[in-house]
Amino acid sequence: MSSRRLVQYSTAVILILLGVVGYCAYILGGMAPARQPTIKIVTNTLNQIAVRKVNSTNVLATLAGRINWASIESTNYHTYITNLRAIGCPEETVRDIIITDISKLFAKRRAALRAQLQPYKFWQTGDALQNDYSSNPELQRQLQELEKEQRALVQELLGVDYRTERNRYWLDENYEERMYGFLPPEKQDQLKALQAKYDDMEQEIYTRSKGMLLDEDQEQLRRIEKQREAEFAQVLTPEELEEYQLRNSSTANSMRAQMTGFQPSEEEFRKIFRLQKVFENEFSQAFDVSDDAQAQIKARAQQDAQDALNEEIKKTLGDKRFAEYQRAQDPDYRTLTQVASRFDLSSDVVNRVYSMKQEAERQKAALEANSLITDEQRQAALAGIAKETERTLAPIMGSSWPAYLKAGGNWIRNLGTPQEPQEFPFTQ
Repeated sequence: MSSRRLVQYSTAVILILLGVVGYCAYILGGMAPARQPTIKIVTNTLNQIAVRKVNSTNVLATLAGRINWASIESTNYHTYITNLRAIGCPEETVRDIIITDISKLFAKRRAALRAQLQPYKFWQTGDALQNDYSSNPELQRQLQELEKEQRALVQELLGVDYRTERNRYWLDENYEERMYGFLPPEKQDQLKALQAKYDDMEQEIYTRSKGMLLDEDQEQLRRIEKQREAEFAQVLTPEELEEYQLRNSSTANSMRAQMTGFQPSEEEFRKIFRLQKVFENEFSQAFDVSDDAQAQIKARAQQDAQDALNEEIKKTLGDKRFAEYQRAQDPDYRTLTQVASRFDLSSDVVNRVYSMKQEAERQKAALEANSLITDEQRQAALAGIAKETERTLAPIMGSSWPAYLKAGGNWIRNLGTPQEPQEFPFTQ
């Protein structure tokens, strides 16, 4: 989030909340007039804030005779919070006012750090253009420390997690509930703190990589993931850990993306997840890919392991559902479903087109395996399959045909092209 955008948002929220505070004071108009505080400016402390000049809105102007904002706002956050609560301000509104004020304060401090960078020069390219905090490790470290300081301050003053509160405005309001709602509050807080710790560790690697992850970077990320899982396991029961991973792990996220057209049931998803997790633990973390010898061993073993995994998934799902599962893994099928969604095509059209694809590719494979025909005869037959497939598909897909041909028509074009023979490296 840019500092400018945050400041604009914060200013708008502050003005709205001031009206709420004024209303609270109006309702409680019978309270004794507040004494004018003696303002003592304390420098170089976390609790000091800059007192703002408040431009009165209509609501505040109406209430000017009943409330003096200077008697509520303070240069000390603890006093400021106490004053807000004393006039009956709702706790949620107290949090909103204080967090917004803290956000503005830290946005200024981040801006001061980023001011160390050279001004943007539109004509620069390449390395010269990489003039941002990601190319300045010390500045990146200082910004990360500011983030930690801000989180700690919010936790100390209000007893809430800053990221969680921020997500209420910038993410789906039910996001935290979906991700952590199955856990008791104390474990939610522990997990969020651990997640923030490992997020910072991963960010250091991404920053250092400058957009190019090497094998050793990937290996470090895998080690961090393994450490995170081990530390989570110390906080959660095995059942809670699995529930967390089903919602938040990279394994589950990849499965959700890959199975878009499959639509698994909860039970199917859980079973496939367990099989996939075992597979990834064995073949993503058991090998050091920065070691060339191990990488070669892994490459030779991975296909066999993938076949074994697919066999286990087939046993779990049954033949019919497994065929649908395999279909969802096909990038051509996913492209077809995207086009169908865009042009409101029925599932029947999707299934017919995909069945025609499978049949055409079977015919191509049979021709390529036929040693009794000449290359010229094979080429002519393949061209005929491609032409007939296009002629049949166009009316089925209607107005979506040009878009589909452009986005996902490679398999159709490949029908008319003989497959190049594969060369396998000699291994002893």
